[in-house]
Amino acid sequence: MRVLFTTFAAKSHMHAQVTLAWALKAAGHDVRIASHPDLADEITRTGLTAVGVGEELHLDEQMQETQENIGQDVDQLESQAQVGLDMSEVRPERLTWDYTLGVFTAMTSVVFQNCCSDQMVDELVEHCRSWKPDLVLWDTMTFAGAIAAMATGTAHARLLFGLDLAGRMRETFLEQLAARPPELRDDPLREWLTWSLERHGASFEEAAVTGDFTVCPLPASMRFPVDLHYVPVRYVPYNGQSTVPRWLQEPPKRGRRVCITLGVAHREVLGADRASIGDLLEAVAGLDDVEVVATLNESQLKDFDTLPDNVRAVDFVPLDALLPTCDAVIHHGGSGSFGTAMIHAVPQLIVVDGVWDTINKARYLEEHQAGLYVPGKLSAKGLRELLVRLLEEPVFKRNAEALRREALAAPAPAQVVPTLERLAAEYRRR
Repeated sequence: MRVLFTTFAAKSHMHAQVTLAWALKAAGHDVRIASHPDLADEITRTGLTAVGVGEELHLDEQMQETQENIGQDVDQLESQAQVGLDMSEVRPERLTWDYTLGVFTAMTSVVFQNCCSDQMVDELVEHCRSWKPDLVLWDTMTFAGAIAAMATGTAHARLLFGLDLAGRMRETFLEQLAARPPELRDDPLREWLTWSLERHGASFEEAAVTGDFTVCPLPASMRFPVDLHYVPVRYVPYNGQSTVPRWLQEPPKRGRRVCITLGVAHREVLGADRASIGDLLEAVAGLDDVEVVATLNESQLKDFDTLPDNVRAVDFVPLDALLPTCDAVIHHGGSGSFGTAMIHAVPQLIVVDGVWDTINKARYLEEHQAGLYVPGKLSAKGLRELLVRLLEEPVFKRNAEALRREALAAPAPAQVVPTLERLAAEYRRR
């Protein structure tokens, strides 16, 4: 079987695909990852084959401009909703027709079309017609994968990197759309996808939005109650090329260890952190029985002449190796940080950054007492109090272990391969 993965040029999104891609390759299937040319080197570093499609995305420049337009301050999360770039809303009273229409209008023009230019779509269709994959697995924001699959009669599925915000919002939108008068049924996403599909001889089906099925790496208890075909797969961390440092092979010298990480997405894509590094460092300073490992680079620390005595700053360390040695982790809510902490049963303190599903995951953790979160600005003293609760109250570790057990109950990537083989044959379009 030939399997084509596709994503836009974001390293964190590609990393979410690597373990399943390697499971398929290890089972004897031919696997490629297609993305913009600026991600090709990162793909080949995983040992997988890269296919460059479209022009270079320069996502860092695009995202920086978008963030400047809506504001980067973490206590201005409402600004994203005001311009329609927030799909995380779940409160029924907020999910009006105007709200959901605004979301799909803004997300289609600002995000989805930028991630999938006409050139990228055209070249991906051309590659599928030449290579003839049996299955296309596409990042939930990279609709070019669905378009190329439908244009060539190929089975296809979304591969989520977090919660299914798009699927949940789409279900709400379609319910509202059906209740509208026929002449007022605007659907910006469908209009764009219809135009893109028709250029390649295909017609619109709702599968262009949500796939023939959806591969989901989060526990069932976190899944939104959406009427879609989900295929569960266990989250397996992938941190890229890395080496375990010698100091990490020794036990913490202060008794307990806490990790502070703000991920690579902000550093490499947004160009800035939304959390205050100064507040984070002040919050952990003076905790004599706690060793803090902060994955912060030189640029992030340029305004600090000295660090607290209990803080070790490292540019990069693989979280999959670091977190099993930690008693708590403070992070921004990114998919890699969240998933790695989950799979290693580490209580989490999320400083919500307002990007994609971070607030939803943070609320879930707090509701299930597996972690706590900071929804907006909080003083260093407040952050410290929340961290001390995570370290001192056994309920958080106990429930983090329960979440880990649920996550481990999902089939590993290798165990999902036969299911994907069956579904590829079932959904193949003739």
